[in-house]
Amino acid sequence: MTTAPDLEPSVSAGVHAAIAAYAQALDTGRVDDLVELFTPDGVSEIAGVATFEGHDALRAGYTGFVTQQPQLHLAGNTVITSWTADEARAISNLAFFQRGESGWAVQLVGRYDDTLRLYKGSWRFQRRITTFLP
Repeated sequence: MTTAPDLEPSVSAGVHAAIAAYAQALDTGRVDDLVELFTPDGVSEIAGVATFEGHDALRAGYTGFVTQQPQLHLAGNTVITSWTADEARAISNLAFFQRGESGWAVQLVGRYDDTLRLYKGSWRFQRRITTFLP
């Protein structure tokens, strides 16, 4: 895999777009859109919670996370650590906010460790590992 200074702009744009689209779909409860951000055999591993593999399991798992309470996932400080023409690895920080009676509050912080693949012309998650910081 290539090192960061040689990063193709199209790889960077595609990876960042997938990461942002994931947060938007998750926060608005658009489960089908979220599932489409994964390859058909994609895996979402949420440390201490569950692992979902494949579109059917992803759909079932993420449907259970849909909330009626406003929420906001912020992913930032994304670094693409390695890539080829059809695969990229990235890490991002995560902050999750939820709005309650007294306003918005941070519920947790963590990290995403992602492996994305170029699939049918767009970057999709092959594996997303979510870990939470104490």
